[in-house]
Amino acid sequence: MPEHTEEAKDFINLGIVLNEKGEVLMIKRREPEIGKDDSVLEWAFPAGKQRLNESREECVKREILTETGYDVESLRQIDLAFHPQFPIMIVYHSCRLNNPEPIAKPQEPDEVAEIRWVKPSEIRNLITTQLNPKVARELGI
Repeated sequence: MPEHTEEAKDFINLGIVLNEKGEVLMIKRREPEIGKDDSVLEWAFPAGKQRLNESREECVKREILTETGYDVESLRQIDLAFHPQFPIMIVYHSCRLNNPEPIAKPQEPDEVAEIRWVKPSEIRNLITTQLNPKVARELGI
């Protein structure tokens, strides 16, 4: 039987979280990732690998809390897609912010350099990899 923390190697859940101002929760990675076409992933939506014994909704909630300290709930799945530049399957979730302030201290300072709320219009300036078309449509960008 798998351990509680055993994770899928190539399957992540990613959260699109908006606050009351319509801003989107973003994280800046401490170590950028390089895609197969030399694209650089530095700014991203909070996300992480799914544990083998948890649901997609549990995973996105846990990962956002761990990375940012914010408590969220997955409202619905926006898309399930293979990323064109990185060898990973991503479930994109539309998430509700349960509390406007963080409820915990972020637990991954070695992975996350900065947490920022940004206007949707700023996202294309931050994300230098391909943005999922359904996510772009969801955010109106």
